[in-house]
Amino acid sequence: MENRFRYEQISDHIVEAVERGNLSPGSRLPSLRKMSERWDCALSVVMQAYGDLEMKGIIRSVEKSGYFVNSPREAPLAEQQTEAYHLKPEESRPLSIIGKVVEASNDSSVIPLGAGIPHHSLLPVNALRQSLARAAREEPLLIQKYTDEAGYLPLRREIGQLLFTRGINAGPEDLIITNGCTEALSLALSVLTVPGEPVAVESPQFLGQVQILGELKRRVIPVPTSPSEGMDLDRLEVLLKEGLVKTVIMTAVHQNPLGFVMPPENRKRAVSLAEKYDAHIIEDDMYSECSHDHEIRRPLKSYDRSGRVLYCSSFSKTISPGFRIGWLMGGPFGRACANLKMTQTLGGSLLLQAAMADYLGRGTYGGHLKRLQRSIFLQSCQLKSLILESFPSGTTISSPGGGYYFWIRLPGNKGGLELFREALDHRIGIVPGEAFSTGGRYGDCIRVSFGSPVTGETSRAVALLGRLAQGGISPL
Repeated sequence: MENRFRYEQISDHIVEAVERGNLSPGSRLPSLRKMSERWDCALSVVMQAYGDLEMKGIIRSVEKSGYFVNSPREAPLAEQQTEAYHLKPEESRPLSIIGKVVEASNDSSVIPLGAGIPHHSLLPVNALRQSLARAAREEPLLIQKYTDEAGYLPLRREIGQLLFTRGINAGPEDLIITNGCTEALSLALSVLTVPGEPVAVESPQFLGQVQILGELKRRVIPVPTSPSEGMDLDRLEVLLKEGLVKTVIMTAVHQNPLGFVMPPENRKRAVSLAEKYDAHIIEDDMYSECSHDHEIRRPLKSYDRSGRVLYCSSFSKTISPGFRIGWLMGGPFGRACANLKMTQTLGGSLLLQAAMADYLGRGTYGGHLKRLQRSIFLQSCQLKSLILESFPSGTTISSPGGGYYFWIRLPGNKGGLELFREALDHRIGIVPGEAFSTGGRYGDCIRVSFGSPVTGETSRAVALLGRLAQGGISPL
């Protein structure tokens, strides 16, 4: 070791600590300055060592936070698609057990490895309580008023300022406050399409989209979607060119369930395809602020110059699922969307919208986001290590750069639906892969959430899941 360069000695020292378990996944490494003092060397030497480790995937840098030990990468998600795609319309039928999935997510006695809900410890609960109290005290008549069709004006102003950081220019007049992102998606689909019309969707796609499309009686054409690059745009272009679809639902940043970030050139091309073939994209941008490295990545809407992208998002994954505050940028269809919302729901809670505007106006949201992102990154590292230790050989798992989920493909004969049922018998919640598509795809997959802190109970649950996946435990 003495004959090696100093940066190599530092690198070897860290690798040994990781292999011995002295540095666990998610652990923060000493700062560059502290390491230079400890090893009596220049900062540039430590930077070279850390850069070498980062290139090897052993550590990763997080902007303004430092360097952290990565989770193991022995089991990346396989790129190949094993499912059959015929690029023809099919019915959007939600999985019959979807009600049990939702029920398990809301059951506090079930270990929440399936829940798409951030743990309360990750949310600004006290600050929201204070904002709610201020809103009720300063404007007591809010409790007896309806919002107008677009929602509380100060909140729309705050959201417009927030979207500017994502590369989107949005004034209050461009925004409609909705009952979460779900209502935004439903309004956009209702205005752009009619019953029986096919819609191009990612496969796998967010399970809530499967439900919405089924309720609206829209048909779907699933398009293969890569866990690293997103929807297959070559196949999408075939659909658009042949006039088989005019509407596409797409996520560009930290998609649920795969967690990918679509490369910038693909985002630009997707918008260009919509312009070229006179089509529209409904963008589901729920997780763009849930990155694991504090990076802000531009959504599709930021590239839109002709109103081809209808943009949907919410605060459910970053501030409060219970407030149910989302928004829609409908562009040329904004008026139609607002009219439809008024006929269906007559607006949302004015008091909650005022409280959210107060919270955002306090200037603490940015700091909260950084803490949230650090926490979910750490939880992802910890949970991934447990999964790789416990699940059978041949299991593959995604490497998301953001969001709350792992997409796992199981080896052998154990299917995701069977594992879901067995896990629920043991009070463990997961989501079977079949819930994320139509036509019976992804039967060998599950989605697992790292939205809650990893505890001893979590470790035992993952170990039990691993034994169930291997067939080592008989169901109750």
